[in-house]
Amino acid sequence: MMKQSLTKLSRHWRKNFNTLCLIFSFAILLAGTTPVKAQSFQNIVGFDQNGKITSLRRSFKNRKTLINFWWVKCSPCKQELPDLLAKEKKYPKADFIYVHAETNPATKAAYKPEVVQQFLDQLNITLPQMIIGNTKARLSAGVEALPTTLLVSPEGKVDQTLVGFTPANTAAIEQWLAQ
Repeated sequence: MMKQSLTKLSRHWRKNFNTLCLIFSFAILLAGTTPVKAQSFQNIVGFDQNGKITSLRRSFKNRKTLINFWWVKCSPCKQELPDLLAKEKKYPKADFIYVHAETNPATKAAYKPEVVQQFLDQLNITLPQMIIGNTKARLSAGVEALPTTLLVSPEGKVDQTLVGFTPANTAAIEQWLAQ
């Protein structure tokens, strides 16, 4: 009888512990800014809107650069893109690069440029500098969740990594661009 009670208690504790770990990890993810100092951003190769091969390194112009990773099926991404475009107009001395960073689940390949453009047309937005990559490229850059925004110094070092579209992240982007 005592052994059964200990077994039940152990299972209950493990189940609750795993749930707490999951909740804690999610809370950290939503918390916002995670400074990543002195780390260069990873190069990602993909396609531009015209279907031509391009890369982050080729797009980088030794200026303060915001790199936003997003996906057509990501609801927070849909909300964040217009906000970033408004900031892009307000801060013309910074570069903004938008990386569509997810593999099409139907084809197991990067989304076709026309599919991404169709999505942008539905939102009535245009992304001036866009790279269409895939999940593998996103993960190789250390980006695990979408949307994620990297704030990159003119020297090519990641100043901050911001996960999610939150008021804290929006404020951090505004502050970083204003500096």
